[in-house]
Amino acid sequence: MLFNSKVFVVFLLFTLAVYYRLGKEGKLWFLLVMSYVFYGFWNPWLCSLIFLSTVVDYTCALKIDGATTPRGRNTWLGVSLAMNLGALGFFKYYNFFLDSLEGSLWLLGLPHGSIGAWHLDLILPVGISFYTFQTLSYTIEVWRGNFQADRNFRDFALFVSFFPQLVAGPVERATHLLPQYKLDFTLNRAQVYEGVYLILLGYVKKVCIGDRLGRWIEPHFAQPLTSGPEALTSILLFTTQIYVDFSAYSDIAIGLGRLLGYDIRPNFNLPFVVPSIPERWRRWHISMGHWFRDYIYFPLGGNRHGKTRTLLHIMMVMFLSGLWHGASYNFVVWGLLNGLTMVGHRLLLPVLKPTSAFFKSFGRASEIAYFYLCCWNTMVMISLINIFFRSDTWEVARSYVSSLFLTHPAQWVDWAARGFPLLPHYGEGFAFMLLVFAAHESQRWWQTKEKILAHRGAWATACLSMFLYVIFYGIKGPEFIYFQF
Repeated sequence: MLFNSKVFVVFLLFTLAVYYRLGKEGKLWFLLVMSYVFYGFWNPWLCSLIFLSTVVDYTCALKIDGATTPRGRNTWLGVSLAMNLGALGFFKYYNFFLDSLEGSLWLLGLPHGSIGAWHLDLILPVGISFYTFQTLSYTIEVWRGNFQADRNFRDFALFVSFFPQLVAGPVERATHLLPQYKLDFTLNRAQVYEGVYLILLGYVKKVCIGDRLGRWIEPHFAQPLTSGPEALTSILLFTTQIYVDFSAYSDIAIGLGRLLGYDIRPNFNLPFVVPSIPERWRRWHISMGHWFRDYIYFPLGGNRHGKTRTLLHIMMVMFLSGLWHGASYNFVVWGLLNGLTMVGHRLLLPVLKPTSAFFKSFGRASEIAYFYLCCWNTMVMISLINIFFRSDTWEVARSYVSSLFLTHPAQWVDWAARGFPLLPHYGEGFAFMLLVFAAHESQRWWQTKEKILAHRGAWATACLSMFLYVIFYGIKGPEFIYFQF
């Protein structure tokens, strides 16, 4: 079920109407049932897969908790890892690995013709990458001794399937969400205000900005192109689209959690205007970044084994992050390029720190100007890397790179001489980009959201305005970008 659909609006109104009338235990059972209804709306058989994952990890955690030897604990952790990663690998990467094997054999001149017969027509279960990592974090924390296995199957099943954040995050931790199910239900005015505000803000981002940007740039990624200015403007607008689209889902999810009386972890902290790639990753998809940090980067050794090993660990994490996003070499390249920029930034710190201090020495205005210059450079770099994220095929991605870097520089001179003309709708697209920038920076400098929530009149005006915008543009639209993962 899509958040941006009329069916979901009916589903939500019904859920809230019944939920508020039930007692504590009834609320939890009802939320569990409605979460399965929400997830099974796409395809009922998907519920069997998430239920199987729930049963396995519930059992494994209890076995880990009760094991008296390290071998026993390790064995049951291995069962959890094998089941979860096995299911994820089969549904998401099986055909990709077959294609990779076939290509490798072809390059080596070895027989490979029969491999294509092993391809399967698989349906990628919605949200499997998200709830798999969420349940894995639970068993790993129990194995580490940081969390006691929950013996209430209903509460654990609700932790795995909680519908607001089930499909595209934030990726929750058992240490944060599960204890909330044990508390008495409370809902105050502040929670309602923030919940309604975030839900409407998410819908405005999605249907009023993100979906329109998506429609305008779609034709320019449908086939290879040759124009550098077209490539540059298209990828800048896509970088804006993916921010408003993904953060919109998180806003709606967190807002729904507030209305249900629960606190969902934040997933974004002003990542659109940042002075460096590492800073961007600290602020973007925070819940997943923390997952990779805690369960991949730190176990590898983090930064505790010297500079070279640290840089290698960063590259490994970003490679896995790219692979997590999709079974495609485009995503692998995307992840590796992000890793290279993070490594490059770390290597350049001895130069960047004195440069920043130099501009700061001239006063506040110079410091701010240098900050935004770095932010623009980062925005362009992120957009260039996103070529491989957005392009559906290697041919389209290669045409973008060729158009930007391998064509004659006269195209840029001609574009400037003609006054930087834009493609149809792109002028409006860049107006949206500036709007997103202005809203982003108003939150940075003046904490706009907190001020709106603190005054009833400002909150009511903002919510009414956003509601009217959503009604005007229509709530129905394409699915969120991160649903494909």
